[in-house]
Amino acid sequence: MTHTSSDTSRPAVAAVVVGYFPEHPVLLALLAKLQGQVDRLYLVDNGGCDKIDLQATPKCQYIRLDKNYGLGYALNRGFEAAIQDGAHYVATFDQDSAPPDHLIASLLTQHELLHAQGVKCAAIGPTFFDRREADKVYFPFYKEGSGNIQAIIPADFDDATARYVEVDVLITSGMLIRTTAWLDTLRYDDGMFVDYTDTEWCFRARSKGYQLFGSMAVQMGHALSDAPPVRLFNLNFFHYSPLRRYYYFRNTLLFCKKPYVSSAWKKRLLVGLSIRFFASLVYENRRLSQFKMMCKGIWSGLHNKSGAYPT
Repeated sequence: MTHTSSDTSRPAVAAVVVGYFPEHPVLLALLAKLQGQVDRLYLVDNGGCDKIDLQATPKCQYIRLDKNYGLGYALNRGFEAAIQDGAHYVATFDQDSAPPDHLIASLLTQHELLHAQGVKCAAIGPTFFDRREADKVYFPFYKEGSGNIQAIIPADFDDATARYVEVDVLITSGMLIRTTAWLDTLRYDDGMFVDYTDTEWCFRARSKGYQLFGSMAVQMGHALSDAPPVRLFNLNFFHYSPLRRYYYFRNTLLFCKKPYVSSAWKKRLLVGLSIRFFASLVYENRRLSQFKMMCKGIWSGLHNKSGAYPT
């Protein structure tokens, strides 16, 4: 179903894509795919998007930033523009996503159904699989219950048993957000800069009484890191650059200090961070650089340093 502004039975939907030195064909394919699904489309340029020819996507509004202020800042700029233009829902995307044709319409239908049932739903997102792997490997959803973090495996469900499931956290790409939630003091924390921007938002939303849902009926290919993950100790270890590793380690510690993060989640994340520290020294290539940046990230996290990496 193509969603257009002339469809008065549907609320207005916008999509915000944040770009940072993207692969031009991949980004243009994403914009072309989204153009027919939303009323308004925004490309927020955190760097490297100024040479992209947007003539094939006339619906796309280009928002250029004078430097990379981070993911949270860019998303907030996109939301401001979308809300000013009358959007009731905003779908957020990374630059390398590969959404299916009916992603927006399907998520919107489920979101509206939850709203009609009186559920205070802030956002709903699709089921993800790594689009770079030959075999379809799904990423699990997570939900805390009785002090334990339970993994919800999408492959264990089908449309007949569960159209959507309540979750603790969603990732940025493909997340359909009701703008009233964003306006309810739920702007993104631009201090995170990149990693945990979506996670922190989700936990803060739930602390305000909102609920989040993962759709089992909608699937989307995505690349969560620079290369397919290595799987050790039942954890996915993503290949990151040393700078990205800095943000991951720093932001894990910053996130765990938040008052709305449960002890169960803190334990899981901090234990996982310890394992990732030593695992990165085994399976990553630039081990010395990785080690230095992880240590810097830990120091910054312990000393509450946020924002862009100091240069």
